[in-house]
Amino acid sequence: MRRFANLYIVLFLVDAGLSLVDELLKTYATPLPFFSEVRYLVAYVVIAMSMVVFACLGLDRRLPKRVFLPLTLYITWCSLALWPLDGVLGRDSLGLVSVVGQVILGGLFLLLRRPSGSVLLSADQFRSSMFSWRNTLVFTAINLLLLTFVLVFSLLALTSNYLDQPTAGFMRISPIGIYMSERSYHHADKSVRLVGMMHVGKEDFYEDLADSMPSSRTIILSEGVTDHKHLLVNQFNYSKLAGVIGLSSQEKMSFHANPVDLDRLEETAPAATGAGKPDIARADIDLDRFDPQTVEFLNVLGRTLLSSKPLVEGLAAYNAWADANMTPERIAGVMADILDKRNAAVVAGMDRSLKYYDTIVIPWGAMHMPGIEQAVLELGFSQGVSQERLSLDFRTIPYADLWRAWLASTVAN
Repeated sequence: MRRFANLYIVLFLVDAGLSLVDELLKTYATPLPFFSEVRYLVAYVVIAMSMVVFACLGLDRRLPKRVFLPLTLYITWCSLALWPLDGVLGRDSLGLVSVVGQVILGGLFLLLRRPSGSVLLSADQFRSSMFSWRNTLVFTAINLLLLTFVLVFSLLALTSNYLDQPTAGFMRISPIGIYMSERSYHHADKSVRLVGMMHVGKEDFYEDLADSMPSSRTIILSEGVTDHKHLLVNQFNYSKLAGVIGLSSQEKMSFHANPVDLDRLEETAPAATGAGKPDIARADIDLDRFDPQTVEFLNVLGRTLLSSKPLVEGLAAYNAWADANMTPERIAGVMADILDKRNAAVVAGMDRSLKYYDTIVIPWGAMHMPGIEQAVLELGFSQGVSQERLSLDFRTIPYADLWRAWLASTVAN
């Protein structure tokens, strides 16, 4: 055990040094791909060893917890991208900040070991017996007490990290709730505002967004797939889901604006300065442009997850259908319809609107934002200010009511 523990200490310090050099090269010089590969290989080994060392703390009482608890817990936190600090620090600086923290922790360890004259653990520290019931029981009890917190923390961190790339950072999960970002982009005398949205949220989130709309020479390109041929058998009902958790739904949000048609902008003048409100146009597509398999998928969602059925029953029905029907190829086709085709439509609407309006506001789902943002930047726009709004507050969710409803539906089934 002593050799394994000392190997972990050495690799922790080596990982700190390699990571610091690699991050400095990426920030201030030219990164070396081979060096980065070696750095990440060592880092993965340290992460794996951290889990083993942490478990051994409950089995071997000779391992000094004041040494190994800070090291293993910090490495675990780094593997979760320092959540929730990632929302404050920014993804670009996250790597360097985490490495600096590891270097500081390694330096403190070296200072603590200085009086002993050796960085590594000595054989004298391992002469006593390894196992102690008291050590194991106390260590296990503390971990069990913290288990719920650790699981919730890890789940939120993993979910936040998973959503960061698909939403381009327009959606951020914090311990308080879910924040949606709004970013402005500018080019010459034109402005584009991209507003990340989700289908359910706090009522004042939608009210604040609606109140922030400028009135002069502004158009809002709204989201919402039409269904002129009535292909959708089961209508989506986000209001039910929102009501269950004490929220409002996006479909209830209304902008005080003048409805216009994107295909007839040349016939209608933009909102006049004295009108007191912007224009608004639907910039989405009709359901008949979707593949029939995508339409079937949406109908299944409406029949299961978003129907009047209890959520537990609906989820079970959806999972049964998905296991039998959702292949990787079908998933790719659904995403191409739901994201790519609709993104192309709103980008085309933005291009048309820029001829007549000074400000374009696009309040669309966060998953659409990476593609829309890329199109905006390709037009020569540069990003300006950004702000966040709290869309879902974890503190206001009626957890007790949800638990009782879940128990009732479980008993009924």
